[in-house]
Amino acid sequence: MALTEAAPTSFHSWFEAGLHAKARRDWDRCRAWNSRALELFGDPESEEFGGANPAAWNLGIAATALGDWDTARRAWTVYGIGGLEDGTGPIDGNFGLAPIRLNPDRPSLDLEVPARYGDTEVVWCWRRSPAHAVVASVPLPQSGHRFRDVILHDGEPKGSRRTGDQEVSVFDEIVRLCESGMPTWQAQVSAPSLAEVETVGDFFGERGLGADNWSGMNILCSDCSHGSPSADHHNEKPSDGTMILGLAGHEDDLARALEMWTAARPGVSVLALDLIW
Repeated sequence: MALTEAAPTSFHSWFEAGLHAKARRDWDRCRAWNSRALELFGDPESEEFGGANPAAWNLGIAATALGDWDTARRAWTVYGIGGLEDGTGPIDGNFGLAPIRLNPDRPSLDLEVPARYGDTEVVWCWRRSPAHAVVASVPLPQSGHRFRDVILHDGEPKGSRRTGDQEVSVFDEIVRLCESGMPTWQAQVSAPSLAEVETVGDFFGERGLGADNWSGMNILCSDCSHGSPSADHHNEKPSDGTMILGLAGHEDDLARALEMWTAARPGVSVLALDLIW
């Protein structure tokens, strides 16, 4: 790029070039240009960025996108992230649950190529590294995503959500790294109490299956989604009676799990189970 030719020893030249490559999803160039910026990061830049090297973060993202786990480990270590397991294979740590915005509706960078697999939806994910996660929720089919899809995500917070007493940042999807192919189902369930239905997530999760209560799902406008939704943005939970579940898994596995789940809960019955995606 012209900027790196004009100032070939400038950290900022290579960092900006790396940002452009990141926006265009040109991961080979993003890795190369951020690697060069990493080499040019000196005391002035350290003071400017508070000691954190932003080129290391974007290098980690590019390397993760390329499956270059050795470079990703080096980048995260330079950035100051510890606790990564040794080795050259894929990073598969436990970085906790985080909400990730699928198909982001607002670009983070100029000329950005957005992820466009379907409608925007915020889902909970298991973070396996600082830049990639596995979808833990059962997304709506309109999102074009499935339970256990692997997502490359950015590190800039774009709003927040609450889990228990903790407020956690929302991150934007960059691209989908791997499709799970896990079928998505919709179940209509009759239950004497909402508490019975709320056990479904843990019960199915222990068996490697996905389950969410789709009844009373919150639909937020873009401004609220990018903020910290207050209590008045939460839809009323459905009253006891008939509820809709989103389930993910193969038919035989789901059938066995539903049979076991309902057998242990008198009064709970499955009225309908339909494959939708």
